[in-house]
Amino acid sequence: MMGNFFDRENMLARVIAFLIACALWMYVMNEQNPLVERNYVVNLELRNVPEGMIVLNTPDKVRVKVQAQRTVLGDITEKEVTAYVDFADKNIGQQALPVKAQFNQGTVLEVYPNNIYAYLDSVTEKVMEVDTRVIGIPASDFTLSKREVIPDSVTVKGATHRINEMARVVAPVDVSERENDFQVESTLIAMSANGLEMPDLQISPAKAQVKASLVRQMITVEVPVVVETTGALTGGMTMKRAVCEPATVKLTAEPSILQSITEVKTQPVDLGKFSANGNVEAVLLLPEKTMADTHTVKVHIEAE
Repeated sequence: MMGNFFDRENMLARVIAFLIACALWMYVMNEQNPLVERNYVVNLELRNVPEGMIVLNTPDKVRVKVQAQRTVLGDITEKEVTAYVDFADKNIGQQALPVKAQFNQGTVLEVYPNNIYAYLDSVTEKVMEVDTRVIGIPASDFTLSKREVIPDSVTVKGATHRINEMARVVAPVDVSERENDFQVESTLIAMSANGLEMPDLQISPAKAQVKASLVRQMITVEVPVVVETTGALTGGMTMKRAVCEPATVKLTAEPSILQSITEVKTQPVDLGKFSANGNVEAVLLLPEKTMADTHTVKVHIEAE
């Protein structure tokens, strides 16, 4: 009886000692390797998206706060923390969905944002002709005359409601300071009806070759004709005025030439040949490198 009593006393002491040892071990471990928290910015996975559907308006990344022992988190990267949204059994339209996270070596404390609004839509393809969008201004006196795009049509793929908003596909072409024919590779851009780019749409092929031809630019302006005279009327008469017909002349030339021309003068009309009213044909003094719709004018001299 006494032996059994002491055996029970020894067992109780052993259990108490074991529990104290465990408590001390846990205390030491928590002191040496405590639980810590850390934030990770991770890619947001889209799971179970129905076939033939596309998801819009979701963030690329979310923030996940996790907790684990310090030695564990010391070797963890964002690749070992998973965040996802599940689209199983979801229909077309706006969806409010929870963001879920997984961390196998600790505890997930928080996900931000923890809910998202996503738009689920069907996928549509459409064949579009390719237009060119000219950027810049060619060298002085040159203008773009011809553009050829290869290929001239492409396939655009994306959400149905976005495809319906698309108005055209353009190939940007920069002609700044160019004066010779050229060929460039252009990255194609889908555009909406209000002129906004639509980068979420996939264009195939994504690039096109653009061949462009430039020619010298010619413009036409109309300027007044000024009658030049020399000498004086005979017989004591004086000139009241000199008018010509036509009163203006149309000049055609490169813009840089015409920009400084404000009038065209006639060759001087010799008034010494007149003693009264009279008419004479006068040659126009046309500026160099210009073409005119007439080279002479009829001048009427009025005397008094």
